[in-house]
Amino acid sequence: MQFDDKVVLITGATSGIGEATARAFANAGARLMLTGRNTERGCALASETRGAFTAGDITNRAFADRLIGDTVARHGRLDVLVNNAGTIYRRTVADMTDDEWQTTMAVNVHAVFYLCRAAIIAMREQGGGAIVNVASDAAFIGASAMPAYCASKAAVMQMTRAMALDHAREGLRINAVCPDMVRTPMLASEARQMGSDPDTYFAEGAEGIPMGRIGEPEEVADAILYLASDKASFVTGAGLLVDGGATAT
Repeated sequence: MQFDDKVVLITGATSGIGEATARAFANAGARLMLTGRNTERGCALASETRGAFTAGDITNRAFADRLIGDTVARHGRLDVLVNNAGTIYRRTVADMTDDEWQTTMAVNVHAVFYLCRAAIIAMREQGGGAIVNVASDAAFIGASAMPAYCASKAAVMQMTRAMALDHAREGLRINAVCPDMVRTPMLASEARQMGSDPDTYFAEGAEGIPMGRIGEPEEVADAILYLASDKASFVTGAGLLVDGGATAT
């Protein structure tokens, strides 16, 4: 899974799965464009990976378009887009505010749409490319106090399938990875929303996973690299579960 001189754009790159993915692509020879919410961490990661970092709001269509345009202007092409940025609110429908619902959809769905649209236009002009969307096993199964998150990730999975069909003959492959619990700052935030210490929450979550542990960001990054690579040349429209067997039960 080598990406020598391939141009890769990663959203949500300043922590968790995004950060691990950036390092993995850099180690595989890719040229990186990164974006995220933490400018200090983003700039440090860009320096470490010999990439570039741009801060901005991916839920803003104009920024999403500009981000794709800047990537192509800087590097001459865009080979891989990884839509990793995401958010979660642990609320029932009765407890969720309008702002929380709208923010979930804006980050998890609308931003993915904006970036995929701009990337597909650029990629088909150059003759091909790969998109990997970070969905969740919550795209396939329900979970308590997660209606907005489940709905948003199901939307990402269905969008992935539909786009894969539309653009399969244009040299584009579009897939999704679908993790369960992964040791990330977002999962720690989820724990605190549930009134739990993160370490306790992680341990309790591991009990419900057949492999007996939660995932690590690097394990999801490896799956993302596979789907983006030529090793997955006959894979499109797939949702690759990286969940320790959680959905097999």
